Amino acid sequence: MKSKHLSAILLLSALVSPTAHAVEGALGRPVSGAEINPFAGVIPPAPGLIVGVSELYYKADIGASRTVPIGVNLALDIESEVSFTDVSFTYIWDTHAGPWNFASALSLPITWLEVEADVAVGPETGVRKEDATGLFDLAFVPLFASYHINQTQHLGLSMTVWAPTGKYDSHDLANLSLNNWTFIPTVSYTHLWPEHGLEFSAAWGMQFYTENEDTDYQNGIVSDLEATLIKRLPEGLGIGIIGSWIEQVTDDDGDTADALNGFSGHAFGIGPILTYSKKFGESQLDLNARWVHEFEVEKRVEGDLLALSASWKL
Repeated sequence: MKSKHLSAILLLSALVSPTAHAVEGALGRPVSGAEINPFAGVIPPAPGLIVGVSELYYKADIGASRTVPIGVNLALDIESEVSFTDVSFTYIWDTHAGPWNFASALSLPITWLEVEADVAVGPETGVRKEDATGLFDLAFVPLFASYHINQTQHLGLSMTVWAPTGKYDSHDLANLSLNNWTFIPTVSYTHLWPEHGLEFSAAWGMQFYTENEDTDYQNGIVSDLEATLIKRLPEGLGIGIIGSWIEQVTDDDGDTADALNGFSGHAFGIGPILTYSKKFGESQLDLNARWVHEFEVEKRVEGDLLALSASWKL
């Protein structure tokens, strides 16, 4: 299988973003449009280590008409800002010739988070503003498998695991952890039309959360479907569009969730993506930048994502 573009961020796509949809705190693991990347279903056949760095900025809010559980707090009129720097290491295993290739990945996400909200204390509400900086929950992909159907069609299967390693206090608004284990099986697909310089990639993940034992809050199952269509231009450039649909398919559970009628919601996102790839001998540099606007959002924070990603094949 020929692959001029490594797009090492194919595994980073499963390892980014500490915020999104309904669930506890109106926050979850993905942000609209952050998961999908070029060549999402492809693992290149050449073994080796890929080092990736991504920077995401996400500013979002949810109005005063919606009560949101954040730890032991009930909050209204939430405004949040997140700067998320992720350093990842992806190793492509040497599987020799054949239709399958395999990889594993580890993500070290460093986060700055600021939250402002009206918080209920008994019958009274007051404005609180908090921020936190440090290492967020660690994420790893034990195995990413890529099946090369033919030269132009590729299927990916992966499992991402988030561990509750970040600092967490149920009384705080700004936390560096969701305080639960999260398991995200994902199916991805890439179709190439080399004669037209076109690529279509899609990824669909289902998120399964364990209970937050500090608050007895159980997040529901969340579906995250994202896709991108990219036109390749001369000199390694590419331009395309991203679409995203996040849908919570089961209600949250727990006393607080029951009082809020399950607190399940959804979000859509759309925006442009720019890519650049260049080889340096046996190594390769891959870059991409995107802006994704969320719309038709229900029971979650709503905002805009700006993200820059880079990967280097050693």
